[in-house]
Amino acid sequence: MVKIHHVFLLCLTLFVVFAAGCTTPEENVVPSPIGVEELTFVTEEYPPFNYIEDGVVKGISVDILLGALEEMGTPVSGDQILVLPWHIAYDTALSEKNTVLLTIVRSPEREELFKWAGPFVSIAFVLFGDVHEGVTISTPDDLKKYRIGVVKDDYAGILLKENGVLESNIIEAEDVLTLISLIHDGTIDLFCYGDIAGRYFIEKATDDPDQFGIVYRFESYDLYFAFNRETPDSLVEAFQESLDTLRYQPDQTGVTEYQRILYSYIGVSYLPNPSVTREQVIDLVDRTADAIETDTPGTFARINAGEHPFWDRENRALYVFVYDTNVTIVAEADNPRLIGVNMRGKTDIAGTPFRDQITDSALTEGSGWVDYKWMIPEMNGIYHKSVYFKLTEGSDNNQYIVISGLYSANPNPAHDD
Repeated sequence: MVKIHHVFLLCLTLFVVFAAGCTTPEENVVPSPIGVEELTFVTEEYPPFNYIEDGVVKGISVDILLGALEEMGTPVSGDQILVLPWHIAYDTALSEKNTVLLTIVRSPEREELFKWAGPFVSIAFVLFGDVHEGVTISTPDDLKKYRIGVVKDDYAGILLKENGVLESNIIEAEDVLTLISLIHDGTIDLFCYGDIAGRYFIEKATDDPDQFGIVYRFESYDLYFAFNRETPDSLVEAFQESLDTLRYQPDQTGVTEYQRILYSYIGVSYLPNPSVTREQVIDLVDRTADAIETDTPGTFARINAGEHPFWDRENRALYVFVYDTNVTIVAEADNPRLIGVNMRGKTDIAGTPFRDQITDSALTEGSGWVDYKWMIPEMNGIYHKSVYFKLTEGSDNNQYIVISGLYSANPNPAHDD
């Protein structure tokens, strides 16, 4: 019996060894992580974000993508970006590994379909219609009366359903040019699309662009880069880090590459319905100056910690920052990474040395206002900004310049689009 037992164990051992040897190499090898060079980039023609001009792929999204990849140390050329009909680009990013889609709205319905990087810009969805038809939409409930066209798989379709439009009244087409044709032949009453891109295609497709106008505006939505679900997390995270650097890290002139890209395509905007008033700004500067005069180090610590009222807990657009007389940031409520950075000679995107202007005027006039152009990170754009400043003497017997500001409303609102 002992001999039989030993023979059994020997056979069992040989079987295990043989079975292990029959395992395919693929089953034992851990796949190596992919690199940027293995990614495929797909998009649609959607100016000013992504479009073709003289055979070259251009646009805000394209330049930000290429800039982020260069920041990663893995630059690619624009001709590696495929411009396809939207629904094909969308399906490709869903189904093919190592594919990146630009540009797309991130929504709960899409959340688990992709891995995301962004946001990096915003889009305003609107309804376009024939101005001669007298369409009036005052509330979302009015939308139910109309047949509305959308591009297949575009977020506009989701948006309309969320606003109560029946699926039977939502007509899909492959592209915007087809939607414009469907309005001409009476198949649809309106079409839903991005504001700027819609205007571009109307100009391109019609002999009388003024025939079409915006009859209703929805909210603005942030745009992202969408990676196929099988893309390694490490690659998406590295891209996000580079994207953040592109947006928030100024160069030696004081301007970020993100600001340059936006400025080159869409210039500067006014902020509709600013949430901060000039009176609030002046009051915050005065209160901060009083606190610095009483307790300079303690006040700086509270500012840099983002405490209320130095960064208003009810209105995050209202905050304060402080320079010394050498234009070095000594306190900053909303971006403590800038503390200790000397800003002398640094400008806004238009080349205005506004920090030097603030300092020089404070030392000669004591207080006042300076205008410049700056970004609103949460709104992804460049806007007109005004800041109020005041010279004060701290409890440490040094002079400081206390500053707060607001983004400006259009002084001629009748000329808003």
